[in-house]
Amino acid sequence: MLMFDSIAQQKFDALTDNQQAEVVDFIMFLSEKSKPVEDKKDFPFDVFAGDMVYMANDFDETPDCFKEYV
Repeated sequence: MLMFDSIAQQKFDALTDNQQAEVVDFIMFLSEKSKPVEDKKDFPFDVFAGDMVYMANDFDETPDCFKEYV
């Protein structure tokens, strides 16, 4: 790994300041992606967690106030 570290450091040092900032941003992005995703089932306001309780009989009908646009 020492050889890789040396090569990586040389390549990094040869970049401009803006390019170095992009590399650091990309490394941070990759490190965030590698973290395990937390289970979101504990969200207290999850309206889609259970079965659908109610849907109006006229759900698919266009409301009167929008009929001129349809």
